[in-house]
Amino acid sequence: MQKIKPNGLKQVLGMKQVLAIAIAAISPTTSIFLVYGAGLSSAGTGVFWAFLIGACIAISMAFCYAELGSVFPGAGGAYTIVYRSLGKPFGFITALLFLVLGVVITASILVAAATYLNSLVPSIPVNWAAVVMMILVTWFSLERIGATSWVAMVMLIVELVVIFVFIIMTFVHSHHPISFILTPTTVNAHNHYEGVGITGLLAAVVPALFAFNGYDWPLYFAEETREPRRVLPRAVMTAVLASIVIEVLAVTSATLAIPSLPYAISSSAPLTYIAQSSAGHIGATILIIGVIIAMFDTGLSGNLAYARIYLDTARDKSWPTPINRLFSSINRHNVPKWGFVFLGAGNVILCYFTSLNNLITFTGVMIVVIYLLIALSAIVNRLKNRASNPSFRMPLWPFPPIIAIGGVILALTQQAMGDLIKTAAIVLVAVVYWFAYLRMKKVDESPCP
Repeated sequence: MQKIKPNGLKQVLGMKQVLAIAIAAISPTTSIFLVYGAGLSSAGTGVFWAFLIGACIAISMAFCYAELGSVFPGAGGAYTIVYRSLGKPFGFITALLFLVLGVVITASILVAAATYLNSLVPSIPVNWAAVVMMILVTWFSLERIGATSWVAMVMLIVELVVIFVFIIMTFVHSHHPISFILTPTTVNAHNHYEGVGITGLLAAVVPALFAFNGYDWPLYFAEETREPRRVLPRAVMTAVLASIVIEVLAVTSATLAIPSLPYAISSSAPLTYIAQSSAGHIGATILIIGVIIAMFDTGLSGNLAYARIYLDTARDKSWPTPINRLFSSINRHNVPKWGFVFLGAGNVILCYFTSLNNLITFTGVMIVVIYLLIALSAIVNRLKNRASNPSFRMPLWPFPPIIAIGGVILALTQQAMGDLIKTAAIVLVAVVYWFAYLRMKKVDESPCP
């Protein structure tokens, strides 16, 4: 029998469905084809080491998410965790970061998908194709979550076949020995080979973290999942381990299959170049079709969580009353309808006006700031509730949150100043909004003595 939460959400999802949503949101295929070029240009063959460093941080973060998600299951996911652990001001910073991410990430991914589609059919305009994809994503998102999760699962199977074919194909057509990736090497402006320092490696860590991101997605369906305190931690850990294994293998095989490092680094689509050299034009075309399907699936799976975050913020009365009513509205399919309409409108605008990958590093910085807040929450919650016994307790405490915090801070020091300033501006707006509106509203609404 389906249990219905007081807010109208139904507990209809099991382990397979939330895991499918998580891996589809991570989307190893989409992730590699989106960020490999940025990692290669920053770290050269050291992109392999950047992904290993990112994997250590991702596993540490997954432990934090899994434990905290078993303690604070809610549709807000990371927002709920930070709100309950660090307090309302930090919770609202997280909420505002997600509000921006919701109308940025999906658009970026769909523009990338439309760009690959345009490479196959040049007569299809990139931005209009992305707009149509976003309309389809919104339509699927407004349907019942059970049916939508099965759509995501079917497309996930297609994209996993694509990425494994790519891995096998590039390993078979490897041009270099394993030592090629063990010693980080890049090409300077004069096309001379040179070593890559720690600065270059750390600069590529944030794109790697962006590639792994999504393993926390099961937490946003806590109120629609049966036995969430047991299922969600397992789904988080399974998703992060699967993404790490697949993506590290893909990065390794792709880098070893590079015919010419100078050409790959200067290419705007190095993986397309590598695929064409390994599989020929027809093989690369089939691969790109799979990549387009994978990116659409990622856009759909990612989009599903954001409206649920907005729902949770609305229930906490984080916005002016009309916006709270908007985000908390549930349709006949038991999904937050106006949250998806807001996401659809915002992403359609960006799909029409944005260009491929111009927001990837910016979104990566916002994501790792959220990671920092989650890792801090893991420490604070454990210290505040030492006697509690959650259904999942991270091993090797306190090393996972410490590793995550150290890795995130080091990675942030190597990011573009413009991205850091934009993210800092969002945090500042959140702080000002909290003190100027939410805090004063709380005082006004408190009962008179």
